[in-house]
Order: sequence, then C-alpha cells, then structure tokens
Amino acid sequence: MHDPYAHVTLDAGTILFEEGEPGAYAYLITRGRIEIFLRREGAEIQLAVRGPGEIFGEMAILDSDPRSASARALDDCELVPVSEAQIRHRLSETDPILRLCLTVVMARYRETAALLRERGVVARGDPAAVPSPAARADFDAAITAVVLERELRRALDRQEFELFFQPVVRLDSEMLAGFEALIRWRHPERGLVAPAAFIPVAEESGLIVDITAWVVAEIGRVLPEIMRAGLRNVAAIEGSLFVSINVSGHDLARASFPGMVCEMLRAAGIAPGSLKLEITESTLMRDPASATDALTLCRASGMGIAIDDFGTGYSSLSYLSTLPITTLKVDRAFVRAMLSEPRDHKIVQTILRLADEIGIPAIAEGIEEPTEARALAAMGCAYGQGYLFGRPAPLAETLDRIRSWHADPTARRAPAA
Repeated sequence: MHDPYAHVTLDAGTILFEEGEPGAYAYLITRGRIEIFLRREGAEIQLAVRGPGEIFGEMAILDSDPRSASARALDDCELVPVSEAQIRHRLSETDPILRLCLTVVMARYRETAALLRERGVVARGDPAAVPSPAARADFDAAITAVVLERELRRALDRQEFELFFQPVVRLDSEMLAGFEALIRWRHPERGLVAPAAFIPVAEESGLIVDITAWVVAEIGRVLPEIMRAGLRNVAAIEGSLFVSINVSGHDLARASFPGMVCEMLRAAGIAPGSLKLEITESTLMRDPASATDALTLCRASGMGIAIDDFGTGYSSLSYLSTLPITTLKVDRAFVRAMLSEPRDHKIVQTILRLADEIGIPAIAEGIEEPTEARALAAMGCAYGQGYLFGRPAPLAETLDRIRSWHADPTARRAPAA
C-alpha cells in the first residue's frame, strides 16, 4: 500500500506490478521511464515504454479488471499515484453518456488486445512518444490536482484547517449581528491558504464532505465561546449573535447532513437559530431535489438559510417560492460597482426590493467604503459585511472584537452630502 501523502520512487529494474494483479493505482510519471511488458513462454515481450508526462496503469482501475501487463522501471523513477477512489469519484460526476462510451471503449480494447495475443501479434506503443502540448497541459493540471488532493487529505488528518470570522452588522446602527465563518488552511510550507485556492479541488474530489464535517464540528466547539463573548457587550449587539457556514451541493446530497448538523447543535447546547447555512445559486441547481429536502429539514429545526452571491448564478426565481430561504446576500461585484455603474445600482435596488417583497432581510457583501454603506442603508438593505467593518479574523481576535465592539455609524461613514 502506497503512502497516500508521498510520491513513489523506484530504482531502475524494480517491478511495480505484475500482469493479473488487481489494480488500485494509476501512475503519472514525473521522472524516468517505465517499461510495460508481457511474460510469455519464458520470454518477455515489450509492449511500450512510458516517460515523463505520461500516465500508465489506468486500465485496471477504469474497468476493475486485473492488470493486463506488467510494469518495470527502466530508470530511477518518480511517480505520482492516482488512487482508484480518486478516479471513481470523478467518473461518478461525469455525464452518463461519457461513462458509457468509456466502458465500451475499454471493453473493446481488451477484447482486441486478447485476440491479437492469441494470434501471436503484439501491439507496441511508441517507446519514444512525446506528449503533445495539449496532453502535457492536461498532465500538468492532473499533477496539480492529485498533489493538492493528497495535501488536503493530510491537512484533514493533521488538523491544519482553521476558521476565521468576518463581522455582519446592522447597517442603520452598526450593531454587531453575527459572523460568516470562513475556512483557512495553515499549510506547513505555504502558510495561510485562502479557500479559493483549494475548495474547487475539494469539491471535485469529494473531500468537501469531510471538510464540511470538520467545519460543523468546529462550529460546535467555538460558537458557545462566541455567544458568551456577546453577553459581555449586549449594548453593541443586535439580539443574539449568529454564525453562518458555507455548504456545498455534495453536502446537501447526503441524506445524513441535516442530522449531523442538528446533532452538533444539540450536543453543544446551541439554539438552532444561531446557525445559518449559506448556499450559492449554482449549488441549488446542481441537485435541486436533494437541496430542497435537506434545507427544508434544516429550516424546520430552526436554522437560517441564506442564498449567497444572489443574482450571479442561474438566477432562477423558482427556488424563492420552494425553499425556506431566510436571507438574500447581495454579491460583492454589484456592491463594488453600484455607485459608478447605473445598471449595477438598479440590480442592487431590484434585489433589495425583492427581498422586501418576500419578507426576508438582505446582507450586502464586500462593503469597503463608507459611501457604499450609507447608500445601501438608504436603499433599505438591513445588513452589511466587508472590510469596512472588519476583515476575517481567527477566533481569539474575533472574541476580542465582540467584547470591544462599539456601534457608532458615524465612526466609519462619511457625512451625508
């Protein structure tokens, strides 16, 4: 069994696998050459030589049949293993027509190869094949994804993730209302890594489910501390503080997700209303039925449901009547442009009017300037979030921020013109 966090290094002459063995890994070659061969009647028949920028061993994990040939290092080699689980997950996310085509191609290839061997004909691969620029680009992208996925698995095992918290404030009073919890990765070599750099790979690999489970457990640990800090500064806080977490389509597709969150709240003694689940429009459209079922259960228990980045995704209004949404979040792109672009200003006005019509509050994201906060408040936006009120911060700094929060709109905003 390979170390899941390590490259595979082979000395020249080492047999990596034998024909007929089950295949648990494919391999990307970053250094050296691999010989693919058959043993027949006491002799070896070379089928192909693979070099840097190529993949081998993929057939056995694509169709779950045994290895069709043996593999040996011709030189000292370095390989990046790709596990069966990694490939299986990606195949499950693929269009069913493509999966069918792949299954047929693999079956026909094996049939043809077996027929050729019966007739004493061996099809050889080009031992000096050089990947095309397009193939090389795909190889480099695959290496990046495989290595990052492996590091994410290690990060989960070694508890390298951390939650940061960004304030959400009441715009008309600047009283503190709650926080959005944002995950960060304290990478041992690269330092603090923002979610945009690793969440896409986590979603592609399915690791987002494990990461969300960690976030839910961590919220259960820290939210009581946040609530206790709020009790020491009630004059500057609007009611009881809430914390929102981001949820993916993979999470909502799991029947166990609502129960997991409810159990965390129960075990931590947290009122369900103190937690909001944030989802994007694209998440809703990925599997509307599963999303509706999961969110309905979560809302029935008392949790809040926020649509993040509203207006930037599929913009289907149907879910506004079918889902138990409690908050709309105005995307930062509209907020940043609304004072200079009349169209964006009208979009923000429309979103705020829609939120008012269906009786739920709106939160504007990405507020950086006092003039933006003032304009949004004048348009009837209830809440705001952005660097004007505070950057995302770790727990210790967040607790200090709660205890010292001073609700004074004039402290940060420009005077009215």
